Formats: sequence, structure tokens, C-alpha cells
Amino acid sequence: MHIDNYKPIENKKAEKRYWSWGIVRGAVTISIFAYIGFKINWAVLSRQFMQSNLFWLFIACFLLGISFLVASVRWRVLLRVQDIFLPLKVVVALTLIGQFFNSFLLGSTGGDVVKGLYISRYSPSRKAHGAMTIIMDRAIGLFVLVCIALCATSWKLSSLIQQQDTRNIAFALLIIFGIMLGGAVSLTFVPFKQLPFFPHKLWNKIPKRDIIETLVAAFRQHKSSVRQTLKAVVCSVAIWFVVFSAGYCIALAIHLKVAYIQMLVTLSIVSFIISLPISIGGHGIREGAFVAMFTILGIITIDKQTGMGREPAVLFSLLYYALLLIWSLVGGLVYLTFQSKAGLKKPDNDICD
Repeated sequence: MHIDNYKPIENKKAEKRYWSWGIVRGAVTISIFAYIGFKINWAVLSRQFMQSNLFWLFIACFLLGISFLVASVRWRVLLRVQDIFLPLKVVVALTLIGQFFNSFLLGSTGGDVVKGLYISRYSPSRKAHGAMTIIMDRAIGLFVLVCIALCATSWKLSSLIQQQDTRNIAFALLIIFGIMLGGAVSLTFVPFKQLPFFPHKLWNKIPKRDIIETLVAAFRQHKSSVRQTLKAVVCSVAIWFVVFSAGYCIALAIHLKVAYIQMLVTLSIVSFIISLPISIGGHGIREGAFVAMFTILGIITIDKQTGMGREPAVLFSLLYYALLLIWSLVGGLVYLTFQSKAGLKKPDNDICD
């Protein structure tokens, strides 16, 4: 094959795989929505929505906004580790823009790509380091969530392991925790250039390994920035507890009798499930997961004969997504104004601290 034709063919294959996977996820999403839709009494759900307490919904929306602010602080800390210095207002804007694209693109990482493009404009000489901040932002958030979920499930461990689905989730959490911890230790301490002969020879055959080595070098900067890394972890803990509090407020708004620890267990596990690339944006999976968790924890009771009782869990899921969608739309407005000012141009020198 002629070398000039190689990249276009590879790009076409990658694009074909992307759309094929998108079609599969779309089919899964529609199937789950159709199944849940037939099981729900929409008149009951509408009546429950009309009886919602708007005050608690407003508080929940405000708390979710706070979570994006704290997420911006976390990302700014990670940017500083890589010697990329941006004002907080710029980082907040890029965080909201990322949320907008995460909500309205097929994949859940579309916003990360857009954020990476912006960072490459601000710091063109440190593109790989900017990409590492986005990877670390995701990784630390997921790692903290897995830790919280593992700690929270121990509270209801006996009832959770009796269910096949939640037992599988608990095992998956443990496996992911081990993989993330082992991967972090390996990337931090294993010197790739001093590997034994066979692994070293295999490593040399990996395509574009120079990019991987640059990313690894960027990751290892956290060894000399332990304090900043711990700040990012603390921010992640704060973010999740703000999100759990927002979920608790939504439950109060629709008059669900739920303890805060029950909401912590539910949202930690559901957030982990919808982070997996199963359906588009977690739609359908999110509703089914809330129904399952609310049933297991005794928050709702489903009538075995009529199937009635799912409505509060589905309403909770829809409201949770709707409030996140509000902030996604705010991100869209920020994108429209931010793009004309700084988004597509390399910023002036005075934009950095």
C-alpha cells in the first residue's frame, strides 16, 4: 500500500468504527427507553412532578452549579502541575463549554476533546501536558467516586450482594479500583527505558510511543507536585458530596423518604454505571439504574402484578438530568460569547497569572 493512502484509509476506518459504535449505543438507548416507557404510568409521573417543591429543585440546581465551579478549581490545580497558568474565569468557562459538548455530542468525552483544543491554543508548546490535565481530571474524579462507592456499599453490603446486578457492580468497582491503583503506581515508578530486553523491544514497536512517553512524563510531574495532586483529590471529594447533596434535595423536592446515606450509595453507584460507554449520554441506563437502586434500598416498592411504583425513580432521574442540562445550556451560552473573544485565537500574554 502506498504510504500516502495509509492515513486517509485509517481515518475512514476510525470514523466507521465511531459511527458503528454510535449506532449500537443509540439502539441500546432507544431499547431501554422503550422498555421503561411501557412500564411507566405517565399520568402518575406527571402528577408527582406537578407536586414537586420548586424551592428544593432550585437548591439542587444551585448545588450542581457549585460542583462545576469546584471542578474548575480542580482542573486549574492540575493545569498548574503542568506549568499551564490560566485565570479561574477562563477555566470555569472552558469547564462549562466542555459540559455543553458532553451533553450534546454522541460520546461522553466530546467536551474533553473541545477543552483539549482550547488548551492547545492557550499553550501550544505543551499540548501533551494539557491533554494530561484532562485525563487526570477524569481519572481522579472517577478514582474518588470508586472509593466513595466502595465505602458506601459496605453500609448496605449484605443486601447489595444478594442481587446479581449489584454484586457484579461491586466486583467491577473492586477490579477498576485495582487497575487504576496498579496503573498509577506503574506509570509513576516503572522506568520504561530500563525495562528488560523483551518488554523493551515490544515497547519500541508501539506506534507513536513518543507521544505516550510525553504523556507519561507529564503524569510523573505529579511526583514532584504531591501537594497540588492532593488538592485535586480533595476537590474531587468535595465535588461528589455536593452532587450527592443536590440529589438529596431532588429527593426532598419530589417527597421521597430517603436518608442521605441512601442517596450517597445510590448516586455513587449510578454515576459509576453511567460513566461506562453503554448508551448515549447514559440515557436509559441512568433511569434503569435509579429504579434498581431505589428498589434495592427500599426507597420505592414496585407492585409485582401491575408493575406500578417505578415512577418516583424515573422522575428523580429525569429531574437530575434536566438540572444538569440547565448548566449544559449555560455552557452553550458561554461558548457563543467565549469563542468570539478568546476561543479560537492564541490569547494575549496578559491572560496568564
